[in-house]
Amino acid sequence: MMMTLTDEIKEMALDVGFKGVGITSPDRMTDLPKGWIADVINLKTPEEELHGTKSVIMLTFHSWDRAFYMQIDPPEGKEYFNKEDDPEGYYISYMVSRAKAWPLVSYLMKKGFEAKLSTRIPMKTTAIKAGIGPQGKNTLLIHPEYGPRLGLMSILTDAELELDTPYVGDLCGDCTRCIDACPPKALHPFGITINRCLGYASENPGNDDVPQDVRELEVKLIVRPTKNSYIECSICADVCPIGRELRRE
Repeated sequence: MMMTLTDEIKEMALDVGFKGVGITSPDRMTDLPKGWIADVINLKTPEEELHGTKSVIMLTFHSWDRAFYMQIDPPEGKEYFNKEDDPEGYYISYMVSRAKAWPLVSYLMKKGFEAKLSTRIPMKTTAIKAGIGPQGKNTLLIHPEYGPRLGLMSILTDAELELDTPYVGDLCGDCTRCIDACPPKALHPFGITINRCLGYASENPGNDDVPQDVRELEVKLIVRPTKNSYIECSICADVCPIGRELRRE
C-alpha cells in the first residue's frame, strides 16, 4: 500500500525526533486567539502568515532539560524596544524545533508545495485542534506521554493533508500541583494572571505592570547564565506528574 503525503510527513517528523505530530486546517482555527496577547506576541492567522494555507502541521519535541527554556536577549536588552520592534534574540526550544522541522519544509517544497515555519500562530491551542493533547491547568499543552515539557513548532502549507481529530478530554483530573507550586500564585485552573507570571516578568523587563513582589521573586528564582540570557521559569511544567519520570533534573 502506497504511503500518502500525510503519512510521509508524519513518518519524517518522528524520524527527526519529534514526539508528537498532528494536522489541522485554518477553518478549524477561526475561534483561536489572534492579535496582541498581553504585549508579548502578535498572533496571526495561518493565512496572514502564508496566503493559501490549507494545512497546519503541529510538531512537538520532548524538552527533557531546563536548558531548552533558555532565552538569549539582544545585547541592548529588551527594555530598549517597544512592542512593534522585533529585536534579535534566541529561544533554545524554538531553535531546536526549527532545525528539526526544516527537512519537512524542504520536502514539501520539493514536492511543489508552498511551506513555511511559523511560531506566530496560537501554538498551544492549534496543537489541541491538531489532536496532540489538551490544555492543562497550567495553561500549557499536555502531551499524554511527555506531559507539558514540550517544544512547539508549526508548518503552514498549501498542501491539502489529512486532518487529525481535535483532542477532547482532560488529563489533569483533580490534580492541582502546578497551581500549588507557582511561587507568585499566577495560576488558577486552566487560566493565568499574566502579569504575575515569572515568564512574563522575565520577557518584559521594562513593563511596570508587573507587581513588585513578582519582580523580587524573579530576581530570586530566575537563573541567569549570563547578563543577556535567562532560563525561563518552568516550575508549573516541572511538577506535572505526567511524563515526569522521563525528564532530566
